Amino acid sequence: MNFSLIENQINIAHLDKYAAIIGENPSNGARSPKLWNAVFNECGLNYSMLPFDVTKDNILNLLDELNQDINFIGGAIAVPYKEVVAKWLGRNTTTESRNIGAVNCLYRNNNGKLEGTNTDGEGSLISYTKQFGSPFGKKILLLGTGGVARAVAAYFSSKIGKKGGIYICGRLDRGKDYARVVNANWISWDEVNNLISKVDIVINCTSIGYGDQEGISPIKANQFKFFNKSTIIFDVIYQPLETEFLKLAKSVKLRAINGLNMNLEQAVISFIKTNPGMLSDHNVADIMRIQGKSSNN
Repeated sequence: MNFSLIENQINIAHLDKYAAIIGENPSNGARSPKLWNAVFNECGLNYSMLPFDVTKDNILNLLDELNQDINFIGGAIAVPYKEVVAKWLGRNTTTESRNIGAVNCLYRNNNGKLEGTNTDGEGSLISYTKQFGSPFGKKILLLGTGGVARAVAAYFSSKIGKKGGIYICGRLDRGKDYARVVNANWISWDEVNNLISKVDIVINCTSIGYGDQEGISPIKANQFKFFNKSTIIFDVIYQPLETEFLKLAKSVKLRAINGLNMNLEQAVISFIKTNPGMLSDHNVADIMRIQGKSSNN
């Protein structure tokens, strides 16, 4: 394993097997290692999930190395590499993730080769449904056109029925064609303000509110007065726990959730996919939920 491809310090010499969350800087607070490692510890295994900080110049070489390392079992893909990894895998992905064009979960197939799938969409839908019930018949404004946005659009579009509808807003070169794939409507940012009073759910799948954009909302403060009081605001970001978008929503007494439970739900699905038969689905979920709660305190 060529550790020079990884920006942060990593030691795997003492481990029997290892998993990784691969991204630009997952060492800066990613939750997946704590969630996965809680399950490994419960099982008494000398396994660990580690954060791999990787630059764009090194990501493909790293993937090639990991594919050859039999001790690497798979793991999670974080921003900004979900689409890059999907392209690298080619046909070695699920049909669903090929349609989405993004992968956030790596695992070994029966032949020992790396494959990928996407659990973001399923995780988002489970999180929303547990909090607010079915989105059937709802009109949804979805902000963003990246890998997470496409995954969320795919899952919600399958549950809203004919009376519902999705409006996707983001970069024209990335989103318009995908909107057709999921039978959604494409709108420009200029059209968002005219739609605000007509939707039931707004989902932010952009990075606005995270990192160097923390403190910024994808929808301006003076527009929140036009939302219906029943509108639900869902921000997939969980760092910070309360983005500016959520603060503004709560200031006008709208129901709102962050991406914390979505992150937990997709982590459960990804772990089970990568480690089939290690524990029952129910036990994995329970361990991760307990760990998730302790990590938030």
